[in-house]
Amino acid sequence: MVVFSCDGCGEMLKKNQVDTHATRCRCESVSCMDCSVSFYGDDFRAHTSCVTEAERYEKSVYRGGNKKTKRNPQEAWNELIANASSTAPACIQSHLKMLASLDNVPRKPKQFRNFTANSLNLRGRQANGIVVAMWDHLSMLRDKEQEAKRKEEDEQRRIKEERERAENKHSESEAPTKAQEPPENDEKKSTDCNDAKDFNVSSKKVKKAMKKVLKKAPARSMKLKALRKAVQKHLDCGDSGRVKIKKLIGQELVDSKKIRVEGKFVILQV
Repeated sequence: MVVFSCDGCGEMLKKNQVDTHATRCRCESVSCMDCSVSFYGDDFRAHTSCVTEAERYEKSVYRGGNKKTKRNPQEAWNELIANASSTAPACIQSHLKMLASLDNVPRKPKQFRNFTANSLNLRGRQANGIVVAMWDHLSMLRDKEQEAKRKEEDEQRRIKEERERAENKHSESEAPTKAQEPPENDEKKSTDCNDAKDFNVSSKKVKKAMKKVLKKAPARSMKLKALRKAVQKHLDCGDSGRVKIKKLIGQELVDSKKIRVEGKFVILQV
């Protein structure tokens, strides 16, 4: 519920008390107690909702400000009444403005008529016609608002379903292609590994690869483990040929006169 403060005397006022107080105090404006905004004349009638208590008291530590809060039905009804006078027939505009200053206006027809007749002091046959006209106008606006909301929800649902169908269709069209066309790199690695299994990598080939790798290394020396990986990469062989490469490098380290081992390092002699 929105509460105001008189800018003249500082008295706290509910919305339905502002008009009566203004005739007595002659104040020019009232301020909202929650957001501290000043309202002149009848502007306060359109102020139907404000910051939450969490926003007001937590201030800098409040973390819910970016979330869109859903209005409850009564808040939506109060806002509808506050905006209704701009589109209402002239005979009920002033009554709707007075009604907008009241809180908890009933949303059902019978209770609405009784509440409006008592609160606005509308008695007699002519006054009863005014109350009926007010209800009919508000009901029409509410129906339009609900219809617009329903159309918006249907449109959002349709867009979401079309997006999901397009994504599913795209996924289904890609799946067979990926299954039928294996990647080139995997095919190449598979071929190279099969070559290693079939002993197509000779000791001579490994020896030449070792010399090429060591010539490019700083001081023509590398750790044994790094040398194995470098030779394996140079020969473009996958993990399946690692055992064969390791065995052939070991043989070359024993047999070769130009390649010697010092501790963990393998050195190519000039």
